[in-house]
Amino acid sequence: MRWNRLALGLVVIVAFVCALAVSSAPREAQLTVYTAQASYSLPVLDREGRSYIPIVDLLTPLGATSPHLKGKEWRVMMHKTELKLTQSNQKAVIGGHPLDLGGRVLVEDGRVLVPLDAALPLLGQLLNTTVDFHRSSRRIFVGNTFTRYVAQFNDGDRPALILSFNQPVKPDINREENDGLLIHSDKTTLSFHKDPVVSDLITQQFGDGAIQSLVFSEENGTASLTVTGNKSLEIIRSDDGNTITLQPVAPVASATPQTEPQAAPSADEGPRHTPEFFVMIDPSHGGNDKGASLGGKLMEKDITLRLARELRKELEERGIAARLLRDSDIDVGVERRAEITNEQHAGIYVAIHAGPPGKGVRVYAPLLVDSKQPLAGRFLPWESAQSGALNQSQTIAQAITTELRKKGLTAVSLQMAVRPLNNIVAPAIAVELTPEDEAAPLPESQKQQNTVAAAVAQGIAQVRSQMAGQP
Repeated sequence: MRWNRLALGLVVIVAFVCALAVSSAPREAQLTVYTAQASYSLPVLDREGRSYIPIVDLLTPLGATSPHLKGKEWRVMMHKTELKLTQSNQKAVIGGHPLDLGGRVLVEDGRVLVPLDAALPLLGQLLNTTVDFHRSSRRIFVGNTFTRYVAQFNDGDRPALILSFNQPVKPDINREENDGLLIHSDKTTLSFHKDPVVSDLITQQFGDGAIQSLVFSEENGTASLTVTGNKSLEIIRSDDGNTITLQPVAPVASATPQTEPQAAPSADEGPRHTPEFFVMIDPSHGGNDKGASLGGKLMEKDITLRLARELRKELEERGIAARLLRDSDIDVGVERRAEITNEQHAGIYVAIHAGPPGKGVRVYAPLLVDSKQPLAGRFLPWESAQSGALNQSQTIAQAITTELRKKGLTAVSLQMAVRPLNNIVAPAIAVELTPEDEAAPLPESQKQQNTVAAAVAQGIAQVRSQMAGQP
């Protein structure tokens, strides 16, 4: 009897250890593809010192035909374009044109494998739409499929973090235990395996209470939002899936009523949370809207994105949070740019343009024909939305112009009805970079861009300090 019990105990221990090993095993490497219709994942394999993917698994959900073999050549049709892949060859042929894959084509058990880095050029030539590849996190976005969110923190006796998404989401919820107690989780992570969630803002701080910070990350084909605090959180998902609310778990009501009712707190008692101030940087154009042609293959949309990223870095070095309205080559309509900026309650809006004619840098402040007060509602009329911030917009434009001139650049400040400035509720300006020398065709000098970004950031920092000191 003793031996039977001992054997049973050993079986239980072995089973527990095996289960623990399985549960703690790392997830297999994967690539996730997001389209307007659906999202899907495929394995990423380590071959010949680089990452490989099965090309059929990538293309079939996007409308490709089943591959057929002719000798050592595999052929796939997609949207009337033929893709040819030859075993051990480092080049593919798309519509009769060669494409370097960056590695050999491999065939294993009937599966055709190509290097992971070849996914973007392959899709770029096979699909008639924009394709964005987040290489480090292995996430591919076909078309403008991004899901963005706005985080609103409400302070009080029972603080709440409200995440509003522009389309329904369905995350998995994971909690990290503290001191082995599930009821007190320091971190709550929302993992988005199928939702194309992206963010320009990595970290948001809310204080040192029940909800302290929100961190966005993406890894291995998945995006995550991690909320850190000092209390266990209750998660509430709206019926339509567009809103997720996190708040401390409500205390259990006592069975014994209180003999002395407590007075309600005064409206002005306790600390009040001030929404985070940030600058919304808007690189003009993008996607099919290429903007001005600046010579060769360089387009305005490329210069504006490059300058916007440099400006974000300069602002963050000065302690000012900044977001990019687009951080990839995507289409965003003019009205949508204003809508996003207003919805996210930006502190300052800066539009970036580039290209001749002209010389140096032009800084635009809005010009209103009709300065009546804006109407209520989500869509604000162009002629009146900027009316409440017009003076601050002009102040910012002048401060930036002054800083540009201090750095030896030709700069002029103008007032014009430049879209979408008049539809922005916050102070709004536009900065247009042109060649410093009129004979030069391109405003692509990295030195010039760095100088302009530093001057714009310095001008904003000066005005921001004045704004913070106002009652």
